[in-house]
Amino acid sequence: MMQGPISNADEPLSASYGYPEEWAAFSKSHQEFLRRFKNIEKAITVAFVRIQQTTNPLEKMIYFQGRLIVEDFMEILLLCGNGYGIGAQKLVRGMYERAVTARYLIYHPEEVDNFLDFHRVTDHKFLIAVEQSMGKNVFSAQQADQIRKDFADVKAQFEVPDCKVCGTTRMNHTWSKVDIVSMARMTKSLWPFIMPGYYMPMREAHSTTGAIFSRLDPQAAAKDEGLIFDGELQRDRAHTALFTAHLILLDALELQREFFKIAELETVMQTCIADYTEIWKGKAPSKSI
Repeated sequence: MMQGPISNADEPLSASYGYPEEWAAFSKSHQEFLRRFKNIEKAITVAFVRIQQTTNPLEKMIYFQGRLIVEDFMEILLLCGNGYGIGAQKLVRGMYERAVTARYLIYHPEEVDNFLDFHRVTDHKFLIAVEQSMGKNVFSAQQADQIRKDFADVKAQFEVPDCKVCGTTRMNHTWSKVDIVSMARMTKSLWPFIMPGYYMPMREAHSTTGAIFSRLDPQAAAKDEGLIFDGELQRDRAHTALFTAHLILLDALELQREFFKIAELETVMQTCIADYTEIWKGKAPSKSI
């Protein structure tokens, strides 16, 4: 919503973004979540607002992946509070992938170098895309040469067979030869949420027919009125997104406690896990989708 005299060029414009009526509706329908949110905040503070002496790359990765998950959660909460359920679900996928990746690398610490080094591959792809679309003067010659050198140093790590007959190879599209779904299957806590955490958000985030279908007015279709875009906000989808994101956040916080052996976090997490049960008792989304 825009507020202020938009025709007066001498006055700075003021604007508020969001829907107060949605804030009120969200608050009313999620009273227990809001009442217990202070415990989530305390867990986040204990887990991340501290000095941690990291001694190896895995420790750094676990800490910062967790911190990104917290930021994802806050962004999802903002969208849910404004009724943008589908937008929130799109963010859930990235949050889920971070949590799964962190768990997987704890099981397979030998792959952490690949996870860290793959950014040199993505930087090289970025360089090529920039040069092809914007010209070769965006990066300095020194910057471009360094990106190419960094890529050459790690290229062999990410080559996979392309043709078994002729023996050619190609660059893998990601840092691991294990796909994210297989990684998720290895986790006890995250695998049950593969549908709301990965597959459902993927349909919305990508350019798919399913994303179109999910935004059509079902009542118009039932009445044979044709295809009509449903522009209403999605409170039910917001409910599902928050339910899923809340669980992923708790898993990420629990991972911080387990991995870094944060004694102070143990009691806080017990409270947060008990809170989760009470918050969603009788309110869990149908089939978690």
